[in-house]
Amino acid sequence: MFRVLVLDGYDETRETSARELRDAGYDVIAAAEEEEAVRAFDGEHVDVVLLDLPTEEAEEAAAVLRKSARGKALVVFAIVDPSHSRRRRDEGHARGVDYFLLRPCPPKEIIKHLRRLRR
Repeated sequence: MFRVLVLDGYDETRETSARELRDAGYDVIAAAEEEEAVRAFDGEHVDVVLLDLPTEEAEEAAAVLRKSARGKALVVFAIVDPSHSRRRRDEGHARGVDYFLLRPCPPKEIIKHLRRLRR
């Protein structure tokens, strides 16, 4: 099963996502800030990162976390508002985001996407 790092600045959504992912059998590390997430890479193997941040912050975090992963395989999801343009998402891909999920994106939807990765 994947180890998932959830980076979300809002306590309620971070805790809800982490709990639902754990209930689905995933090993979860939850972080409120980018620095905390980077520290998670020092001692933990992480397979998937879920970024629930404003788009610019998510792109910056994706770039920093990829660098911290030191070349290890890593899949990065970012949850964004549906109003974001295709060009904006293309820029996010260039900065290290693999997949964009559109808000609202409840944990059950996230779990569906994670299960697709295992196939």
